[in-house]
Amino acid sequence: MRHITLLAILITTLPVLAQPANDQCSAVTPVALNVGSTLTLTGTRSGATTTNDGVSGSALMTTPGASTVWEAFTTTGCSNVTALFCGTAGAPTAMWNFLTADCPADQQIFFSYANFGGLCPNGQFGIQWFNLPAGTYYLPILCTAAGGAYSLQLGAEACISGPANDDCAGAVPLAVNTTCAPMNGTVQNGTLSAPANVCNGAMGDANDDVWFSFVATSADQTITVDGNGDMDAVIEVYAGSCGSITPLACTDATFDGGVETIALDGYVPGTTYFVRVFHYYTSFALNPTFTICVTGDLSTAVAENTVRSAQVYPNPTHGAVTIEGTTVLNLLVVRDATGRIVAEQRGIGERTLMDLNGLPSGTYTIEVQAPDGALRRSSVLKL
Repeated sequence: MRHITLLAILITTLPVLAQPANDQCSAVTPVALNVGSTLTLTGTRSGATTTNDGVSGSALMTTPGASTVWEAFTTTGCSNVTALFCGTAGAPTAMWNFLTADCPADQQIFFSYANFGGLCPNGQFGIQWFNLPAGTYYLPILCTAAGGAYSLQLGAEACISGPANDDCAGAVPLAVNTTCAPMNGTVQNGTLSAPANVCNGAMGDANDDVWFSFVATSADQTITVDGNGDMDAVIEVYAGSCGSITPLACTDATFDGGVETIALDGYVPGTTYFVRVFHYYTSFALNPTFTICVTGDLSTAVAENTVRSAQVYPNPTHGAVTIEGTTVLNLLVVRDATGRIVAEQRGIGERTLMDLNGLPSGTYTIEVQAPDGALRRSSVLKL
């Protein structure tokens, strides 16, 4: 009896940790996070529970013992948001790497970067999300058994526009050569065009995809992408037009920074095909650059200055170029070496003069579009 009484005394004298005020997301008042602003939020992880953290089946409800406290913020425009725990004392600890717009949590908005690249110089956790639409977001903070105080710094910057070839309609034309002539590319600030296809038994996240096109010169063409030591490239090839494309093939055979090659037989010479490139992972590549080239037999190719039934001359030119064909020319587009559109002109009849005197000397690509909207041919133009 004496032992039982002593045990009861010990139990009643143990400290009881109070639940933090932000133990449940429903108790949190979102703070305004404006573009260009930085906020520091503090709290404690001691005494946190799993109560009402997530709906059935969510990550927060399927991870045993994952007690969580919450912070929340509201943005009024597209934002790139950074959450840093650099000011949190103690040994570096992991944190949840997603946001949710639901309370309790349901669908996760996954990170762009998480604890990569030294976001915190002391090794504490850092997370970034890019291209977040305006709205209210709840940030779960993982509470370990050790608990303790945390310091969270939230920052928001304006979203950065995607590259010129972020969508199929802006696909950068690639020349076909007998040997690889690498063109530089990047998936930085790319945004999702459509979900990825299953490739090599797995499906990556095309959340940063960019587009290229080429005109087949023979039935056999090879596309090569070099991930420059970091980017885990996936290549997908499509036929058709941007409004109605059909996947033909894909490749995803290497890991971070490897060289991907896709060789396909059955191309129709003179036909335009589209190539989509993206980094396999949901998180973005620290080095988002790559090189790409297309190689093949040029013996059956249409002459360089020919846009199917159209001739481009003179080439090189000193500022003006004539496009002449046997059918009505609908739209002429000129792109610089980065793929950016620098000139456009509607065609008139079967012959059109395009004045390019305002452009600096360099190498450009001129595209000719037929009345049905299809790209008939792209050609290198030198000024």
